Amino acid sequence: MTEWLPSAFEPFNGDGIERRAKAASLYNNIFIIYVKKNISLPFGKVKKEERIYNGHCKAFIYYYPSIQKFSRFLDLLLSNYYFISLHCKALRAFKKKYGKPAGIQVNVTMKNGIIALYTRWLWRINYIVVEGWSLFLPESRPRLKDKTWVFRFFARKVLQKASLVVTVSRHLGDMINSHVVKVPFKVIPSVVDKNIFFPDEIVRQHKVFRFIHISNLDYAKNIKQILLGLRQVLSEGYHVELVMHVPFSKDLQEQIAVLELEKYIILREEVVKSLLANSIRSSDALVLFSLYETFGNVVIEAQACGIPVITSNYPTFFETVENNVTGIIANGIDAVALSAAMIDCIQNKNRFDKNRISSDAISHYSFERIGKMLDKVYKNCFYSFHVKQKPPTEREEIT
Repeated sequence: MTEWLPSAFEPFNGDGIERRAKAASLYNNIFIIYVKKNISLPFGKVKKEERIYNGHCKAFIYYYPSIQKFSRFLDLLLSNYYFISLHCKALRAFKKKYGKPAGIQVNVTMKNGIIALYTRWLWRINYIVVEGWSLFLPESRPRLKDKTWVFRFFARKVLQKASLVVTVSRHLGDMINSHVVKVPFKVIPSVVDKNIFFPDEIVRQHKVFRFIHISNLDYAKNIKQILLGLRQVLSEGYHVELVMHVPFSKDLQEQIAVLELEKYIILREEVVKSLLANSIRSSDALVLFSLYETFGNVVIEAQACGIPVITSNYPTFFETVENNVTGIIANGIDAVALSAAMIDCIQNKNRFDKNRISSDAISHYSFERIGKMLDKVYKNCFYSFHVKQKPPTEREEIT
């Protein structure tokens, strides 16, 4: 069960979860349940979508309508009704066709973790939580503390009752234990698709040094400091440009105009992964200068393409970046620190071995490696000696 998954109206939402499911399906049968509000649906209309990713990974997706234009309170009640009833419908359909699942994986603690709590009580099915939500970081906007007491209560309860909490980074696991609830956790990072993200053998002839930034422009991405850092690099006499794959933003355009960066920034829309990989390969370094991150998927995507990354010194990046080998970790989170790191990257571009950066990323974040790590967790949590059934052979059951 997942809280996020790519859809027609949110094509980039939860693509990391989708890749993780594909990785897990290399060694297990995976059945995804996703229930999502679609405001474009007429009242009373529920749309069902079935996806088959491969022979061992399928998804049932239900979209339900909204009435928030008429009443937010009634829309909240209707949303909760649809969310619970459609999850139960999907679970009953699964059980009727395949039997009781070996276990449940909750991707993102809330709200589908509540459904996992229910099935644990009703069917005695173990569940794990796989978490990559920045909500649990103390610096996050919003934070868990900003949610209602009901939300906080159930979030803690879901984490406490899980057989295991899997986090995308050690820092996230530590923050959950320090600021939310103490639970055992295991780190399993995100997945990178080596068939899409790979290095280009052609050496780009530089007229200017090209940086690239990819994000949704939210608060954590520290956009203002990136723009100020770029301005500082230009003022030092370096010939650079910045490609930004971001959603359309009038505020961003105004900031660019105020800093007189129009000639040095290339704004591009969000694109599918294959086109994004081409854009990364045509760049010299990625800039992800976040105030906080639980992981940073674009970091490993850039590394798989063989280009170094420049990040802030937020703790998570020390888990994905080997300083001065696969990228540069700046000495801070402000424009001064960023500009120094960018200039260092320009002056010492030959320091970075494209093939080593790529091979390290692919070996650490491949479908095969992450799939094996998940398979080990499933065997420990879903087929432990506490359960009478034995692990299935030849993918007899669906996880």
